[in-house]
Amino acid sequence: MRTKLLSLCAFLLLSLAVNAQITTSSISGRVVDTDGTELVGATIRAVHTPSGSTYGTFTNASGYYTIQGMRVGGPYEIEVTYVGYESQKQEGIFLTLGNSSIIDFELSDGAVAIDEVLVLADRDSRFTDGKTGSAVNISSEKITALPTISRSINDFTRLTPQSNGTSFAGTNSRFNNYTIDGNIYNNNFGLGSAQFAGGNPISLDAIEAVSVNLAPYDVRYSGFTGASVNAVTKSGTNKFSGSAYYLIRNDQMQGNRVGDLAIDIPDSRNEIYGATLGGPIIKNKLFFFAAYEREVETSPPPFIKSAARPGEEPDGLVISRVPIEEANFVRDQIQSLYGYDVGAPDGYGFASEQQRINVRLDYNISENHKASFRFNDYSSFSDVPTNNNSIRFIQTRYRNTTRQGVENINFRNNNYTNDRNVRSYVAELNSLFGNKVSNQLNVGYTQIADPRRGIPGDQAFPFIEVLEPDASGNLLYYMSMGNELFSVGNLLENNVLNVTNNTTFFLDRHTVTAGVNFEYMTFDNAFNPVFNGFYRFIGYQNFVDAVINQDQSVFPDAFAKSYALDGSTTPPTDETRFGQIGVYIQDEYQVNENFKLTGGLRVDLPFYPIDLPQNELLAAENKTFTDNDGDTFMPDVSVFPDVNPLFSPRVGFNYDVNGDRSTVIRGGTGLFSGRIPFVWLSNQVNGSGVVRGGLGFEGQEVIDEGIVFNPDVTAYNPENPGQTLSNELNLTDTDFRLPQVWRSNIGLDQKLPGGIDLTLEFMYNRDVHTPVAYNAVLRDADETFNGPDQRGYWTDQPGLSGYSNDEDFRNVFYLTNASEKADYFAATVQLSKQFDNGFFAMAAYTRSRARDLDAAGGSQAVSLWTATVQENRNNPELGFAGFDQPNRVIGNLGYQKGGTTLSVFYEGGDFGRFSYTYSGNFGDASDRLIYVPNSASELNFEAFELDGETISESRQQALLDAYIDQDPYLSEIRGEVAERNGALLPWVNRFDLRILQDVNFFGKEDMPKLQLSFDFINIGNMFKSEWGVPEVPWQRNLLNYRGVNDAGEPVYRLNTIGGTSEFPTETYRTTTNVLGNTWRLQIGAKVIF
Repeated sequence: MRTKLLSLCAFLLLSLAVNAQITTSSISGRVVDTDGTELVGATIRAVHTPSGSTYGTFTNASGYYTIQGMRVGGPYEIEVTYVGYESQKQEGIFLTLGNSSIIDFELSDGAVAIDEVLVLADRDSRFTDGKTGSAVNISSEKITALPTISRSINDFTRLTPQSNGTSFAGTNSRFNNYTIDGNIYNNNFGLGSAQFAGGNPISLDAIEAVSVNLAPYDVRYSGFTGASVNAVTKSGTNKFSGSAYYLIRNDQMQGNRVGDLAIDIPDSRNEIYGATLGGPIIKNKLFFFAAYEREVETSPPPFIKSAARPGEEPDGLVISRVPIEEANFVRDQIQSLYGYDVGAPDGYGFASEQQRINVRLDYNISENHKASFRFNDYSSFSDVPTNNNSIRFIQTRYRNTTRQGVENINFRNNNYTNDRNVRSYVAELNSLFGNKVSNQLNVGYTQIADPRRGIPGDQAFPFIEVLEPDASGNLLYYMSMGNELFSVGNLLENNVLNVTNNTTFFLDRHTVTAGVNFEYMTFDNAFNPVFNGFYRFIGYQNFVDAVINQDQSVFPDAFAKSYALDGSTTPPTDETRFGQIGVYIQDEYQVNENFKLTGGLRVDLPFYPIDLPQNELLAAENKTFTDNDGDTFMPDVSVFPDVNPLFSPRVGFNYDVNGDRSTVIRGGTGLFSGRIPFVWLSNQVNGSGVVRGGLGFEGQEVIDEGIVFNPDVTAYNPENPGQTLSNELNLTDTDFRLPQVWRSNIGLDQKLPGGIDLTLEFMYNRDVHTPVAYNAVLRDADETFNGPDQRGYWTDQPGLSGYSNDEDFRNVFYLTNASEKADYFAATVQLSKQFDNGFFAMAAYTRSRARDLDAAGGSQAVSLWTATVQENRNNPELGFAGFDQPNRVIGNLGYQKGGTTLSVFYEGGDFGRFSYTYSGNFGDASDRLIYVPNSASELNFEAFELDGETISESRQQALLDAYIDQDPYLSEIRGEVAERNGALLPWVNRFDLRILQDVNFFGKEDMPKLQLSFDFINIGNMFKSEWGVPEVPWQRNLLNYRGVNDAGEPVYRLNTIGGTSEFPTETYRTTTNVLGNTWRLQIGAKVIF
């Protein structure tokens, strides 16, 4: 099978194409005389005036013409000539990325003596473009005008009304497709939260235009079920031009207060140096553009917290419950006993460095053939905080607490470093063959090394975490130290090849595009969780006795360890390969002057060209498991999914109601196929038990194995590792299909009186194939509660671990497709107006709902396995998505005249959602959604001591009832189990401001000038500390599950606010993330020549 597939790939590469997104613009239209008669054979000549690049064609038998493969932007000058008729010219035309601008001409009889007709173009692309689906185009002028300090493309994609951060159209951000110049630039493996490869790999000053396509019914778009985010880089022109710039922000350019909370901001500084240069090598023929940028930053970590100093009390906000004396004692003792420095407990800084290089060449071979080549290199170093609460090889995970939280002190060297490098090459050839055929060939290759993790201090030491109960007995993190549990031997190299060759035929009223796409990715990954060992201690004193006092009778509460099966101490690596062939054809049919219909079919064939080794020990067990459909299967770690085709039919239309583009109705429906974060597949290789093994013990198991703390990072590795069977497996369904969504939209673009433009749009999508993780050894609940909440729970069973039904395996994760389907709808209204005096205004409101299975998070299979459920983790309910934002408003008010630019961007809406869940473990390690009682008297509470006072059952019931009554969500669902993400966070309003001022010292437009920039983020917070600041819940885990009483009913304690002895009495508090939410300012100076 593998040989046949590779042969097929080679044949298709030679014949038609390999994949990229659209990198150019196009124009189309009709040429008629004053009577409306089509003019056949009229000459159309388009000139990109800055570069002299020329494009030409002739009208066909119906008077229509199309020119593809044109440079993005402008201005263009387009002239039409026809024998016996006066020529006509349109100037000032700007083309948008990936769209076809409709430009019609009406020529007068040459017998009438008139001057050449000159028309200035309308720059509103919504009415002149022939798009069918939902898309946003962002020009270089818009990029320059909008406020940003991160200088990331994500600061501009927020112009998409149907977005929430980097989530588009109700879909998790991991299912977007990012391309630059047609080259895949995704975080393909899916580690971390960055969207682009490497995070932010290209300078904003090198970007010409960005498009965000949610529903492009053009079958050339692929690789996404969220959005296709497509950017193209700048090209040189006939004029030498460039810039040199410097930007700075520091701790003096940032607010320090959110609401009543004020902090002392540690020293921080971010500096960006950059330069660009472009121009002709051969005038009208060969051009270059180059950009260089370096960014250096020193800053505090993303969390602001400190150990409690004498006289300070923990506040659950920024003062930890850990006394500084304890933290310093631990640091000194570990250093003295083991020679390992855990690092400072607080007050430490992080650093990062980034370098971006971009070089592009454009070559006008002839009027019919144009080529380009682009090289990009990105390298960076950064400090990164420790993982929040993930685990490996054990089952008990504390989801109600985090290692980065204020309740815990994570010492400096418990964090990690990350080095990244992204290097990309792309070449493109656009050709016109006669008047009937055009062709686009795009070849791209990208090398990504991300992550390459490092350990601060370069000292090997096991990871240790300490948990301590809070005032209500709820276990929370207290201290963490040692080598970060996922960073030892963690690196990834991802190489991506993608090539595109789209061939388009112009046939009277039909524009037919046919192609094949191909992409090939290699992943070499070293992921060796807890390779240096993991020890968990419940109780600070137990930790001190075991690790500092070295009492061999005190055992850890959990231990985990991975190891190389070849017996070496070098972390092993895994290889994963992915390829995909897509075959597609579409017809863009101009039914009449006013109506265009586009229909096409795309078929994608994903395959996995790698031979995986068999796990002989597993095969010898002759085990069978049951999947989510109730069918049995035998586990085989050497098998990846079959070639499972994905069919994507699409149809779209664009209807010019009145024939003057004043009223345009557009829409369509179709299927879109995406990719997954390929770490999900690599989990099978990583967890196959062939290259590495894993140990995990909890509770009595640790004692039975005789495990005590040992600073040797190889301690407890098996003597004969090749003869051991790991306690965890990762498998993939051979029928697994990549994600696919059915999406439909209908839109109206309407010109209103007064020059106001109105857009109305409705979108609906529903998953066709949804990836989900299923745990094949999760047994049915052992018992069922009595009382009003009659859900199941798990108890210890002889010979089994936790919730597992298998004596050998704790977890067997099975990547498959869900029967439940995520869905989304959105209704949008948008108004905009360009004023004659330089002002521009835009506002949009979107009402939406996004539901999913919460099955797309994390990089380990255990993180993909849905945790926040009402009852069954293997059958998660459809619930609100974590990125669902029911109401979102955006607005932009801009002014641009002379050398002055002012731009305000507004974004407002519900800040997000959250779930009310229990703390404590019902036996399945879930984040179980709470039952909301009709009256708290329905529930049983365990009395406990708090600050010398007994908190009785009746008092806890009264406190819970009072809390429910004041909560807008819980008070409406008494007697029900809460929904996932059912609670809504309050509305947040934010304003960002950019001021640009050109200073021309020489008084001439073509002479060098100085441009000063001031970017204010969340500027309202500068004037009032509550403005632009989100509110978050005081406590989302109201109840701590303590066990079962004699009547078989659950018993709880009411939780205090984390890290304090106070009970929550209201839902929301102002966030403690001061650094991420106060106003910030960045100042820049740029010399433009």
